[in-house]
Amino acid sequence: MLGRKKKKKKIPFERFESLTANGTPIDAINFALTRNSDGTPRLEVRTPDVCEALHFEHIDFELKTTVKRVTVGADFKEAINEKHFKLYVFDVDDYNQYFI
Repeated sequence: MLGRKKKKKKIPFERFESLTANGTPIDAINFALTRNSDGTPRLEVRTPDVCEALHFEHIDFELKTTVKRVTVGADFKEAINEKHFKLYVFDVDDYNQYFI
């Protein structure tokens, strides 16, 4: 049968709005939740330069996008100097996601 095809609604992409660490705005290149080889969750934050707000033993992150708000509690593990940026690695101890 010949019929009309339903138009697919365009879903807007989720866009980054802000990232804060203990209430302080962070200029981050990337924010990724991954797992270690042993399966424990970890958080990787890449910044263009050294970020003083990330130099604490425990940090409460809040990531806001156009669709949701993600809160992550994490303990500092290590900081790695890479060629063009600084990589901060944290062990995740609390994770919540709220859709707006």
